[in-house]
Amino acid sequence: MTQPDPRTALSNQLADVLSNHSVQPEVKREITVTFRVSSDEKARLEQRCIGVVQSDYIRARLFDYSLPRSKSIIPEINRQVIYELKKIGNNLNQQTKAINEAVKVGYQPLSNEAKEYLQTLKELAEILEQTHRQLTQTIE
Repeated sequence: MTQPDPRTALSNQLADVLSNHSVQPEVKREITVTFRVSSDEKARLEQRCIGVVQSDYIRARLFDYSLPRSKSIIPEINRQVIYELKKIGNNLNQQTKAINEAVKVGYQPLSNEAKEYLQTLKELAEILEQTHRQLTQTIE
């Protein structure tokens, strides 16, 4: 079984952390349903759905799912920082994976320098994770 691309894996991991795990069950939804509402009804719906995807809210109310959690509103500056952190994290994961793969196939003995580099990468990954947690905690 092949490992997913590190960039994709990290991106998915960050997306999971940032995303709101909405209503259940997780199924592929292929059919679109539309309906008309008055302006007052639209205003009430928008008020109730602040920070929540409207379709998730409506689905929860119609089908007795648990109501989705309100998503955190992330300031633009934090979104930019998170984007940059994702890019750095992707690069770190790619480098770590390359070193580990090289060691597995025997191309490169794991020298002290490489071991120190791997440790530095792990420490940077932890710092990125902590920074991400701090950015999202200040929002809630």
